[in-house]
Amino acid sequence: MILSFFKKQHPKQKTVYAITGGKYLGEMFVFIEEKNQNTYGFLSLPEMHIRDIPKEKFEFGLKEKIIDVIDKIPSYVYNVCVAQYKKNSSISTPHLK
Repeated sequence: MILSFFKKQHPKQKTVYAITGGKYLGEMFVFIEEKNQNTYGFLSLPEMHIRDIPKEKFEFGLKEKIIDVIDKIPSYVYNVCVAQYKKNSSISTPHLK
């Protein structure tokens, strides 16, 4: 019981999730960041799109087996994913001078 309290829930850094139903069927999500209190940021593979998923929808997907936890990826692969995520974020966000 105490161990489950300390065990971090999903999503976890460096973890890949398979999407097995719905709008993103067939995509693999790499968890990158918690964007705010209500949203998680993922990099979708293989297309390398940023996917902002509301926390409640992510939790629902896990519970209903729409999202499957695959595995933790090596740091060097994760670092490439983070770099791509940041690059995509800078391209899609207009910069103010």
